[in-house]
Amino acid sequence: MVISSLSGHPCFKTLDPESCRVLDRHCIWLKTAAGAWILGQTASDRDVYFVMTGRLRAVSHGVRQDLIFSDMEAGSFFGELAALDGGPRSLSVFAVNDSTVAKMPSAVFVETMFTHRPLGEAVVATLVARNRAMTRRVGELGALDVRSRVHAELLRLARPDREDPKRAIILSPPNQSELASRINTRRETVSREINAMEREGLIERRRGAIVINDAVRLSARLEATAIGA
Repeated sequence: MVISSLSGHPCFKTLDPESCRVLDRHCIWLKTAAGAWILGQTASDRDVYFVMTGRLRAVSHGVRQDLIFSDMEAGSFFGELAALDGGPRSLSVFAVNDSTVAKMPSAVFVETMFTHRPLGEAVVATLVARNRAMTRRVGELGALDVRSRVHAELLRLARPDREDPKRAIILSPPNQSELASRINTRRETVSREINAMEREGLIERRRGAIVINDAVRLSARLEATAIGA
């Protein structure tokens, strides 16, 4: 069954039912298959997209390869910059797996952002988070070598292991091509660094997961490299 109500999205969970139904009628509801493109870089439309189910990926098309900027899961949204400033899209977005997305016209989005405080707060928080992430990423690309960028990305993707506080786990990790696209390098380079980390005992590759055996040690190594840079 296709989800067709914004009431399930965090930005609208406090909105009264009637107001939510009004917004629902303004939206176009998209059921997208894995691999389908939802938004094209440089597109001129200004709609805002709310992710209801599934996972999407934002990428920038480069001359040699695409650069992965972020993954967006249910509860997130994108396209707000074009709605706010009228400029062209800066990234393309496609579905990593089957997803449901609500497409809202920019005029409706802007009006709702100023009349429904939780949405306005979510927009501000998202813009701040994306700016911080971009600042950090630019700094890493400029200051860290490839090995350290691999370390940084793995630590960013990992979550603490409840059974062992030293360890961290990446569930459903990106493949080496995807990891390379995240840190702007080649797949062969990532493969070499991952193999080196495995030989050193820093990580273990398991079915559907990568385990960082000593996240504290890896973080300290990364910090020392950054200071040295």
